Formats: sequence, C-alpha cells, structure tokens
Amino acid sequence: MSITVGVIGLGPMGGNVAGNLLKKQFKVVGYDLNPDCVAALDEFGLEAAESVAEVSEKADVVILSLPVIAAVDNVVEQLNQTDKPGQIVVECSTLTVQQKIDMAEKLKVSDKNMLDAPISATPPMLAKDMASVHIGGDEAAYQECVSIFEGFAASNFYVGGVGDGSRMKILANYLVHVHNAAAAECFTLGQKAGFDPALIYSVIKESAGGSKMFDIRGKMMSESDYREGGGTMFAVYQKDASIITSYAAEVKAPIDLYVSAWQKFNSAIAQGLGHLDTSAVCKAIETAAGIDRKLVE
Repeated sequence: MSITVGVIGLGPMGGNVAGNLLKKQFKVVGYDLNPDCVAALDEFGLEAAESVAEVSEKADVVILSLPVIAAVDNVVEQLNQTDKPGQIVVECSTLTVQQKIDMAEKLKVSDKNMLDAPISATPPMLAKDMASVHIGGDEAAYQECVSIFEGFAASNFYVGGVGDGSRMKILANYLVHVHNAAAAECFTLGQKAGFDPALIYSVIKESAGGSKMFDIRGKMMSESDYREGGGTMFAVYQKDASIITSYAAEVKAPIDLYVSAWQKFNSAIAQGLGHLDTSAVCKAIETAAGIDRKLVE
C-alpha cells in the first residue's frame, strides 16, 4: 500500500494492529517505549522509529493504542509539536467519552483531525482478524481511513462524532462482561446437572445461546484454563467497568444485570484470581457452588 501508517503503542492491541497491517502489505512505522514490543514485529517488516515525533513525521495516518490517559496525553503533546497539518490521528484506546472529546480538541491546536476508534476484541481475536472498530469523528476523515480499518479488523462502523465511538464501545463491553458472567453461571449450573464441562461447551456454542464471547471464554471455562493470552486481564476489566458504571450513572441508565456481573468479577479478584483472564470468574462461581475443579497452570 502507498499509504504509510504510524502505530504508537505496540503492546497486546497495538502490536496486533501493526502486525495485521504489515501482513496486508501496508507500510508501517511504529514506536513503543518497550524495545521488545518493537523487536517482535521485525520479522513482519516494521520500520522502527526512535520517537513519537519520528512516527508523526513519516506517517500519513497515526494510530494510538495506549494503556492509560497519562500516556495518551503525553503522546498528544508530542504530536502537537510536529508540523503535519491535516494529519489524521486514530485513537484506539478505551477511555472515557470526555477524555476522547478533550483529546480531539487538543489535537486541533496543530490542525490534526482525531478519530475516536476503540477496538472491540481481545488481543487473540484481533490477531485472528476477528475485531470490530467503532469510529466517531469527521466522516470525511473516516472515509480516508476505511482501507486502514479493513487492514486490521474484520468490521468497522462509522457511528457519529468524536465520543460516539467510545459510547458504542461502552455498549459492547457491557455485553462482553455480562455474557462472561452468564457463561460462568451456565457452566456451574451444567456441572450441577451432571454434565461434563467439555460437553456443555460443545453443545451450547452451537445453540441459540452461543456468542463470540462464549466461543472464546467458554472454551477456557470448559478446560479450567484461564492463563494469560486468552483474552482480557482483570486490570483491564476494572478500568472498563469503571468507565461503564460512571457513564451509566451520568446518563441515568439502569444497568442492573451489569452490576450483578460486576459483583461476580469482584468475587473472583477477592479469591486471588485477578492475575488470570476474566473468564476465571467461572472458577469463583464454581467455588461458591461447592465445585472444586483444578486450575490448569
């Protein structure tokens, strides 16, 4: 591809974004504070940059995938110091709606156009080209970037202005967490009914009750294997849950099911499972029900 894409933040999500684009023959220049994250993409042809400024200077479009707002603010400040008027910045981090709106305003100082584009997927889903992107911002800027979104995700949707991408991600994460807790209760109920977890998974995933989350996390629950690499760690869940509950309170929307699921996840953390994938909520619910399956370690 003739377009050059910059990716700042090459962790579990940004690294897969860059990797997918490179596999589809995009020219990608990337930067991360962790040299190991950069080195992991050498074999795919990543052009390693030494700074945020270098990425901005070389790229037509810059994608941000950063873990916390402090890191995003720091990068935005550095982007504003580069003379690339009209440059599109695609912000893929999961942040609050107001943080995205504020960030877009800051980038206007240097005449940069931000798209609010959180990704709905776990890192393994993104790596397998199963992700969806919800994009808010200037529609003309979105149209310029459609080929890029198609280069790293299975689907993408223009949903409105800056902030609307994050509002849609809140809805998606709401269901991810509720489905996860519901699947855990399903496995516990099924075992109480005398079924083997592997049988529960193979049958339910093909039933009307199946979902993408059940496909992925149900498999982990069936095997009692919640090691890192399957999806989302509890630290990420806690950040997302805070965003969801705060936003629901702001708009005065009832989220009774979500609050119930939230307590299940809190129980898992209290039981010392916080270092595992969030599907380990199944282990916490099983324990409460008197089921003691050995964890795969």
